[in-house]
Amino acid sequence: MSRTRPAWEAMERGEHTHADPEIEATIERLRACSYAMAHPEDGRTVPACAQHSVLDPLENIKLMELLPAHPVDPAPAAVVPAAG
Repeated sequence: MSRTRPAWEAMERGEHTHADPEIEATIERLRACSYAMAHPEDGRTVPACAQHSVLDPLENIKLMELLPAHPVDPAPAAVVPAAG
């Protein structure tokens, strides 16, 4: 379950603490977010993670389709012995 939405909603209410320690930790991360952007509909400056996961979830889905994550190969790279 995403903790971003309840943390952002608490921040919107002006709360800096929360009864749930995981939500409070998310509030702290949102407050520390160094990348903020203006929301296109109302011009508010919001942390980018709140913008994408809470305010524009459909846009986030479109971005995931346009920019799919590539699976990471879990096998370590082969070590090639040096010639000589």
